[in-house]
Formats: sequence, C-alpha cells, structure tokens
Amino acid sequence: MAERVTRCRPLIGTFVEITGDEGAIEAGFEAIERAHRLMSAHEPDSDLSRINRFAHEQPVEVDSWTAAVLERAFFWSRHSEGAFDVVAAGAAAIASGYLPLHDGQPRPVAAHWTRMEMCGRTVKLQKPACVDLGGIAKGFAVDRAVAAMKATGCESGLVNAGGDIAGFGPQPWPVQVVQPSDRRAIANVAISNGAIATSSVLPDGSSGHVLMLAGGQVSATVCAPNAMDADALTKIVLSGSPATGRCLDIAEAQAFVVDRGGAIAAVQAPRVAA
Repeated sequence: MAERVTRCRPLIGTFVEITGDEGAIEAGFEAIERAHRLMSAHEPDSDLSRINRFAHEQPVEVDSWTAAVLERAFFWSRHSEGAFDVVAAGAAAIASGYLPLHDGQPRPVAAHWTRMEMCGRTVKLQKPACVDLGGIAKGFAVDRAVAAMKATGCESGLVNAGGDIAGFGPQPWPVQVVQPSDRRAIANVAISNGAIATSSVLPDGSSGHVLMLAGGQVSATVCAPNAMDADALTKIVLSGSPATGRCLDIAEAQAFVVDRGGAIAAVQAPRVAA
C-alpha cells in the first residue's frame, strides 16, 4: 500500500489540503486548479469573469464544469425559493469590495438569480450583473478532486478546501467543527464516503449567497453525499428559508446550526458528538 501523506496549496481563495498517496494528491490538485481557472471571479480570464464582462451583451459559452455548477446553482435557487442566489451574492461582493471589477466589467444592475439564463453551455444575463459561484464552486472542486484521486486507484483520501471537506475509503474520517469566533472545537463529525461543509456568518452579520439570515445563528454545518450540495445547503440553512427541510431531504443531507454561545441545534438529525 502506498504511503499516505498530506499536501497543502493555496487555491480557489483558500488553503486546500489533500491527504492520500503522492500520485493521487497530484491528480486531486490538478482538478482543483482546473476549477480555479474556470470559476474564480478573481481571475480575469475565467469563465465567470467572461460572463460578468460580456454576458449582458451577448451569450457566453462556458466549459462543461462551469455549466454543471451553474445548473446546480439554478437548482438550489429554485428549490430554496431564492434563498440561495449567486447573482445577489455577486452584487454584494462587488459592493463590499470583496470582488474586483475587471477591465470592461460593468457595475451590477441586476441582483437576482432569475436575471441569468442558460441554454446548454451558453450563459446570458438580462442586465449587467456579477455572478459569484464562491462556495458552490469550491465544493464542486473538492468533488472533482476526489473523483480524480479515485481514478488513480487511490483507495482512501481526504480533500479539505477551507471547510468544504470530502473523504472516501473503508474507514470514516473524523472532522472537528469549531466555533467561528474563537476556533474552539464544539463538535466531532465522522464522514464516510461523503462530504461536510460549514459556513459562518461574517462579522457584519452577512453571509455569501444568502438573501436573509435567521437570527442568532453564527454557523451552519451540512453533511451530504457530495461537497457541492453540502456547501450550497449551508447557505440555505443559514437563511432560515421555509424550504430548508425540503432542500435537505432532496439532497439526503443532515444539518445543524451553532449560535453565538456555542449551542448546537439539529436541523435534520446530524451525526454529532459534542
């Protein structure tokens, strides 16, 4: 059996750690790097930046990976009744200065997911807007890294991209969930051939891709079969949308939230040991 090691690199706006054998780790990072090139709004030539510069004037064709993430973003926007919104998130990111305006990119006029249209791999914006795939793209990158690792024959591995985590293999992987304010461990969760993601409320009380937030919650953690859905669902859980339970059921996911005092409340039967 190949020796299992861990490597870390800065990618997709965070630090990515991959555990596995050396060949599998390289394959995993190649997948993460491809997702970064395609879907980082900070990269001026990414699919996402081309959408934000040109798609209000003419349709923009994107890579199959980008199209897959956009389709899933649409899916969760519909099923969450708009609580998850990558167009609203982009407008907020531009307004806050978190995302840059690249050369030729107009300031957003539209800030609602229904202002974006897709036909196959072609994207059109009804008005100038900024699409920010953020965490859902990060989760997708984690999933693709896992798939790439498995394709090398690797039997056990873990990918952690800033809290979007997926693990596979015969033994479960232990994951600690921390209190956002002081990084104190407050829960232990075991993931087995699945994924976990945690999203936290920012110091100003906001959270990316969420139109409204339920009071008192500082983080939401979701266990799901894949990291892309787990990440998107954390935003829906944080929003307090009436559609939250239905969305968790659709994804066969489990969730819990943490309040400012560190108290844990189950949203849907998580496997948690405090």
